[in-house]
Amino acid sequence: MSSMHMRTEHGLQIFKQKHPVIRSLNKAGSRPSIYGTRVWQASFFLMEYLETHPLEQDQRLIEVGCGWGLLGIFCAKQFAVDALLTDADEQVFAYVTTHAHLNQVSVRTEHVRFEGITHRRLRECDILLGADICFWPELGTQLRRLIERALCSGVRTILLADPGRASFMQLAKYCQHQFGATMIRQQAVTRAGSGGYVLVIEQDKGA
Repeated sequence: MSSMHMRTEHGLQIFKQKHPVIRSLNKAGSRPSIYGTRVWQASFFLMEYLETHPLEQDQRLIEVGCGWGLLGIFCAKQFAVDALLTDADEQVFAYVTTHAHLNQVSVRTEHVRFEGITHRRLRECDILLGADICFWPELGTQLRRLIERALCSGVRTILLADPGRASFMQLAKYCQHQFGATMIRQQAVTRAGSGGYVLVIEQDKGA
């Protein structure tokens, strides 16, 4: 496979937009419509955070708003977690499976919006994470409700990353007040001058 139009970040191989594989997916009609047309930078913020705060193996993870799925694929590859990647746009899953195959990992996918993720599904989850998924004000409201459902369902760790949009900062402020969340400033090494935040919500295992 040609190395032209490819990149490697955090141990992952990633196709660029102009790679023949991506062009082929586009021509086949797998063209995402809800901003799932590229890799967004906040995924790398969270990868960098996880490299210094590694996940335990064999945990069950849900990535919400996965896009191309590189964050969930990274976790499956680095920490051997059981990863379920979800998105509101089913067209992204061709890109997910392509990158999972490229990186020799297995992940599951599910076409579902934030509000459609059930208590039953969340009870099967140890870790909930997402990156660059709070780009509209209404998404902040949906994420707040999802976080509340997740914590009620027993999810132990919630990790969200964002470059610092107003809607995300408002959500983070709510979570800091209500759930004792922590905000961590993260500088991305993949792009000069690029930085953002990781929101960390951890529930006491004894709760």
